[in-house]
Amino acid sequence: MFRQISKNSICLFIILFMSCQNSSNSSNEISVSNTEINTKTSYNNDILGQYLRIKDALISSDMEKINIAAESLLKVLWDENKVGIQNLNQSDEESGDLKIDQLKKITQNILDANDIQIKRKSFFELSQIIYDALQNKSLNSNVSSFIFLQYCPMAFNNSGGVWLSSEHEISNPYFGDMMLTCGVVRDTI
Repeated sequence: MFRQISKNSICLFIILFMSCQNSSNSSNEISVSNTEINTKTSYNNDILGQYLRIKDALISSDMEKINIAAESLLKVLWDENKVGIQNLNQSDEESGDLKIDQLKKITQNILDANDIQIKRKSFFELSQIIYDALQNKSLNSNVSSFIFLQYCPMAFNNSGGVWLSSEHEISNPYFGDMMLTCGVVRDTI
């Protein structure tokens, strides 16, 4: 019986791994090869820079670094004079503007959560808002290169999850070491 369970577990892992590796069925997606974790130490001190710090900390599954990065993002969000924030007083859902209050709430959720999976789920929400803000130009990027929208089809029980990265190579914040390179590049900003 143990051999049967073990064989089933191995088969399930192989199927999950292969489905992640073969998920680039859209013509605008780009497959990326295996890489090491690229953790930058010199991001800008703006919303996007702090977001990228949280992403890197999630990749390494380091709860302390995640919390430090979330605290830094909260400080930037509370400083209305930070470069990159436009139309700060309008956070209407239909206006297309950066939703500062939502970002504060989600970032506080990341900080308050004691479970890394809850932190990752909140990070996914943060990713969606920041991506939308970059797309509609309500958030300016001070990053000197492109920002990549990356996607893992296996995140959150196979419902999928996106995140932003300043590197083209995939380093998955939703699985960390378990499935570091699972994902594809979906868009470039």
